[in-house]
Amino acid sequence: MLRQIIILLFLVLLTNSLPQQSYERNRDLIVTLHHGGKVRGTEETTDAGQKFLSFKGIPYAKPPVGDLRLRNTQPHPGWAGTRDATKHGSNCIGQQMFSESVTGSEDCLFLNVYVPRLESKEKLPVMFWIHGGSFKSGSGDSESYGPEFFMEEEVVIVTINYRLGFLGFFSTNDKAAQGNYGLKDCVEALKWVQNNIEAFGGDREQVTIFGASAGGASVHYLTLSPMANGLFRAAISHSGSALNPWSFQDDPKRIAYEAGVFLNLTFSNTEELVQGIREIDDPKIFVKFAEIAEDNQLPAFLQPMPFSPCVEPEDSEETQFLTETPLTIIQEKKFNKNIKYISGSNDKEMLLGIPQLNANPNLLQKLNENPHFLLPYEWHIDPYSEAAADIIDNIRKVYFHGQNITDTMDFIKYSTDRVFGYGIQKTAQLHSQSHEVFYYIFSFDGELNLFKKIASLEQYEGASHGDDLGYLWNFKALPSVSAESPEATVRTRMVKMWSNFGKFGNPTPEQSELNVIWSNLQSNLEYLNIDGDLESKEDPFSKRMAMWREMDQKYNNAQ
Repeated sequence: MLRQIIILLFLVLLTNSLPQQSYERNRDLIVTLHHGGKVRGTEETTDAGQKFLSFKGIPYAKPPVGDLRLRNTQPHPGWAGTRDATKHGSNCIGQQMFSESVTGSEDCLFLNVYVPRLESKEKLPVMFWIHGGSFKSGSGDSESYGPEFFMEEEVVIVTINYRLGFLGFFSTNDKAAQGNYGLKDCVEALKWVQNNIEAFGGDREQVTIFGASAGGASVHYLTLSPMANGLFRAAISHSGSALNPWSFQDDPKRIAYEAGVFLNLTFSNTEELVQGIREIDDPKIFVKFAEIAEDNQLPAFLQPMPFSPCVEPEDSEETQFLTETPLTIIQEKKFNKNIKYISGSNDKEMLLGIPQLNANPNLLQKLNENPHFLLPYEWHIDPYSEAAADIIDNIRKVYFHGQNITDTMDFIKYSTDRVFGYGIQKTAQLHSQSHEVFYYIFSFDGELNLFKKIASLEQYEGASHGDDLGYLWNFKALPSVSAESPEATVRTRMVKMWSNFGKFGNPTPEQSELNVIWSNLQSNLEYLNIDGDLESKEDPFSKRMAMWREMDQKYNNAQ
């Protein structure tokens, strides 16, 4: 008996001698969600030594497998007890970025939450990130989108996975398969934020959505869809718009039937086609079809992408995300006007096409021999018409000195405007007629320019598509830079402006130390040039954009 008492006293003394901070910290890393289940996260540290909390791999929807394949997203039913949230969930199946390998799983609808701290006197603004990857690759994992720099700005970061490629954007253009499943995943994740983010110290009334490339276009689509009304108050689109040609599929039924033939399915109608697709065991075959459906005989993005958002049919049996074309919605002002919006692009977006041009030097000659490939395919112009001849003549005058294409950088300017720049500027202009829009051009060229670094394109001047992301996120593939470097300065400014926008709805509020006022876009096409310095300017690439505006007004049959 005496021995048991001594042991008990020893255990009490040992317990009382343990550091209370460690005990409290571990307890604080468990968060209870609205359905009663819990998640256990981890404590991490930024390079600057600031601790923050990380909750990874939280499921926000039912796995879209079996009979739920090619159906609208359904909320996750929850779980009992405490779920481990220390590791990312599976990526959505797709082609790995910068590789031909296929990775991921259909059970992939997970999100990640990063919090400066759980205990706070005030709720913190929430920044909700949608990754890019041409609607066919990528994930929200911290290997690419490390949140460390935002943690120092006292905002909550949420990153998500969403269905990609075939499984995310297949449509039969009727009720058999409505389409836009990847975008509906984003809506469901935003609903999860509304239900749960306050348990992490976030403010459900201060949600800003932001994304790049396909993620930037997805952000724009979310501003257009009534499904997303009330789920966020501000939006930021990097290098992506619903008006970019690659971000909209206007003939999904043709792609659907081609897929059925490729998959060797027997069907006489779309219902049988979709049922056959749901019965396929290995989803990697869908990625294979998406690869062959793209025409790689033309420079990147000068042809439609097979799987991207589309208008959903009138006979839809599930809730529709998009019922009219993006341009119709904007022109008729049917979008969410109760938000503030940042939209912009990089000055040399299509430097990302250099590797393809280097690998196939005959591509430019193919364009010279077939100039109708320079036409905006989404305008549905007869390639043998006078309109086509006029458009091609104007393109050649503005970009190629009235001649055939001989200089690669001339082509980069053309394709930058054609694929990204004009659609993004048009988006900003049209939206600015109804609500506050901040427009930017990112032109900084430094050690953290993501795509140029990965693709070894440092010899080319300017900022390629994706180059701005290294100045927001802690990409593990990028080098570290000193705190005194120009790269660190640009990164600090961008993270500050984006966080300010999440907090105040203004990237450069009066109390900001950025020493610049970023004016919202008005009649003079006001924009912020993000370079080694921040500079307010007007009317970027004026001659080039004026040509596109003129041709658009005269010949865009899709208006």
